[in-house]
Amino acid sequence: MTTRTIYFDESGFTGYNLLDPEQPVFTVASADIENARAEEILRTSFPQNQADEFHFTRIWKSKRQRDGLRTFCNHLHEVADTSFCYATNKRFAVLTKIMDYLVEPAITDAGFDFYDDGFCWRYSNYVHFGLTQFAPPELLECLLAYYQEFSRDPTRENLSKLQFRLRMMANSADQRVQVFLDQMAMGAELFERYAGLEDFRSSNNIQTSTMIAVIGHWRQAHPEDFAVVHDASSAFLRDREMWEAITAADNPEVELKAGDGSFVPHPLRVVSTEARDSRESFSVQFCDILAGLTAKHFNPDLDVDERAFMNDLIGEGLGNISSNRLVPSGEFPIQIPPKRLEGPDVVDQMAAMLRERLG
Repeated sequence: MTTRTIYFDESGFTGYNLLDPEQPVFTVASADIENARAEEILRTSFPQNQADEFHFTRIWKSKRQRDGLRTFCNHLHEVADTSFCYATNKRFAVLTKIMDYLVEPAITDAGFDFYDDGFCWRYSNYVHFGLTQFAPPELLECLLAYYQEFSRDPTRENLSKLQFRLRMMANSADQRVQVFLDQMAMGAELFERYAGLEDFRSSNNIQTSTMIAVIGHWRQAHPEDFAVVHDASSAFLRDREMWEAITAADNPEVELKAGDGSFVPHPLRVVSTEARDSRESFSVQFCDILAGLTAKHFNPDLDVDERAFMNDLIGEGLGNISSNRLVPSGEFPIQIPPKRLEGPDVVDQMAAMLRERLG
């Protein structure tokens, strides 16, 4: 079988701190693009670049070079079918993790499938809408901060503090959102029934899960094996062991549902993962520019002029790039409660795959 090389780069990585106000969006850009083609696009777009590589942050800050992003985006229609981006609003990601770790276990225990038909992210949208429309703004801010404090340092003392805080919030909340906070408080109170504290800090890793979602897109589109090349200077693949276990080419053949409800064929068939110095790869530099643009596009805090510029770039060609995203939206659950559980849900199936490979 032939091998297709996919290049990756990221923007907005802040480690386990998912509430960094300076970088609210994490993106991964990927492309199946030859090095020579990437070099041609970059040199044509940014002829004034004097640095040893093309880097989005430097280009964005330079008034002379920023306009070159228009030329870059004009080229994107040529590579629209061979590029893909994934954007994550990190604050919303924290809310989905609250759903995953505090709300889901009890619902699954009651015999419902929390992930079928994309229920988890749809329910997260529903909760986000309620908390932003029917509660003071500081309630959501405090909720996310309290949970991050615990998840970044998951000790029994911090768990007790989270349990107390969530119960107080639930008892004093507007009736229209009280049910959501009750679910979270109960999940915190039952936390150790379903999960251990020892390895919980790694639950803040959105990097590996995003890369898996991106390679899932490529698997849906192409049958070949994949060789993945990413920027060596980035913090890609903190959890390389999990990445290699989930993406291995010899995993069982099965279709698993992604978070958006679509099916992804497995095995994902990644036969190699290489860290490459971005200065030696125009393909990786192309992904750096694309990741930076995607992060700007999904940044809710841009000023008026920056938003107008990004809207222009969407029209110039950035809008041609396929993407998926984890951001708040108006897509709510099709039904509440979710469907009854019929066999292992997608998380259990993925956990079984990891146990098979990692022991």
